[in-house]
Amino acid sequence: MLVFSAITPLKNMASELPDLGDPSSTILSPEEDYRFGQAFMRSLRQNVEIIEDPELTAYINSLGYRLLSAAGSTLSFNFFIVNDPSINAFAGPGGHIGIHSGLILAAETEGELAAVMAHEIAHVTQRHLARAFQKASTVQLQTAAAILAAIILGSPELSTAMITTAAAGNIQQQLNFTRSHEKEADRVGIDILTNSGFDASNMPAFFSRLQEAYRYMESNLPELLRTHPVTPNRIADSQNRAAQYPKIKEQPSQSFSFIQAKLYSIDSIKHGDRLKEIEALLDQGKPLSVAQQYEYALFQHKLGKLDLAEHYSQTLLKSAPESAPLIALQAQIEIDRNDTEKATDRLQKALLLFPYHPQLSVLHVKALLQSGQPRKATETIRALIQQQQQFALPSYYQLLAKAEMAAQRNSSAYMALADYYYMIGQTRTAIDQLETALSQSQNDKSFQTERIKSQLAKLKNEALEEQRIEKTSELN
Repeated sequence: MLVFSAITPLKNMASELPDLGDPSSTILSPEEDYRFGQAFMRSLRQNVEIIEDPELTAYINSLGYRLLSAAGSTLSFNFFIVNDPSINAFAGPGGHIGIHSGLILAAETEGELAAVMAHEIAHVTQRHLARAFQKASTVQLQTAAAILAAIILGSPELSTAMITTAAAGNIQQQLNFTRSHEKEADRVGIDILTNSGFDASNMPAFFSRLQEAYRYMESNLPELLRTHPVTPNRIADSQNRAAQYPKIKEQPSQSFSFIQAKLYSIDSIKHGDRLKEIEALLDQGKPLSVAQQYEYALFQHKLGKLDLAEHYSQTLLKSAPESAPLIALQAQIEIDRNDTEKATDRLQKALLLFPYHPQLSVLHVKALLQSGQPRKATETIRALIQQQQQFALPSYYQLLAKAEMAAQRNSSAYMALADYYYMIGQTRTAIDQLETALSQSQNDKSFQTERIKSQLAKLKNEALEEQRIEKTSELN
């Protein structure tokens, strides 16, 4: 797995580290960092499966920004979940932090997940990649530059080759990610963790548990232990540092349990053993926890057994009528049954309680489309995109395109598709969509036509630059 450490500076960091200055900014400026970050995400979406579920995305960003708030950060970060069973996390340029689904499922508590995220945030805030650039040899810099070029290109073939090369030697080792960087990330991460209300012991406990579980499996270590080497001394250091903080009694997080349940249900075949475990408890007449009932309902819905899914969904809603995940599940079942009137009413009421809730808003748009209200659907999804801004998912633009097409506003639909394809790294396809949008509005001298022309010129320039860099890379 390609692992970067991002390079966005963080002001007012709550740590006791000495002021090392910021010579790294002479290697990569904040503007370059942002540009690399955007290209990184576009390329990443071509090479790995990012989970685009609005509820999961909202949760991981909520937890991430809780940590960032405690760190005193006012910068924009983006947290996302990669659908990968390996236990890993990574930070990319521009503050983009990815968490593998396997890591979330391996964590026993929300505090353990927060500990890993705090560690990755610390890699970002301490500008470890840029600092490694400054110490790297010429050959190492060329390797790193080539990988960044592959990301900017968005070329699947080139990116895959670069990623394979990087993974073989571990990009963090190639960029001289030292043990001191890892210890520094632990120290800063523990500060962030405790300032967020989590117990400091979560960090050494999680790493120690992973190391113990895999101590005799050197050839099959979790990616997290490969990309973030854990040594006894490092664990001891983090344990000693954690001991300096007062103990914090954490309350179990139902949100975390629900998120794990949803991740399990996303691939009902891969996690079939989970379903069998719950069914075994039911066969034995043992009561299920709320999270287990929710997980079971999700499994049944994924398997198309709507009656059984609805039975558990409605039972749970009686005890927690204002739970957004439960409302969303019931509304989804109603949409699947084509009971759009009931779903629309349920979602409209829920959105009064949870304005702009991503999952509820997306379901509301789908219900409106199903009930023949495309213009209202368009207004709703546009409002969500505007409210989410940098957290808007590519799938939102797909949904917007569908709503605009249903409303017979073809030009706007193709513009939305252009945004979608650009976000997933397909610049040339995005240009095609804008060309079509322009042809749909060529007799219209409105502001929208000028917007299309402006965006088209911008993307064509980017495509030419990509082509230029690609040819240069081939010559080298």
